[in-house]
Amino acid sequence: MTEIRIEKKKKPVWPWILLVVILLLLGWAIYELVVENEMAHVPLAPPALVHTPSPELTLEQART
Repeated sequence: MTEIRIEKKKKPVWPWILLVVILLLLGWAIYELVVENEMAHVPLAPPALVHTPSPELTLEQART
């Protein structure tokens, strides 16, 4: 009798690659949403604390 070789079919790899890509995109999107929400709550310095010279001042007036 002759021997019959039976080989198992290899499962494709592309579904795993697709799953990893989708998970990475989902993680990135969640991260961006969280970072933007945190940045919206960062208080800015009050405008009274920032000294900006008036454009009407001359150079001599600004020195004093």
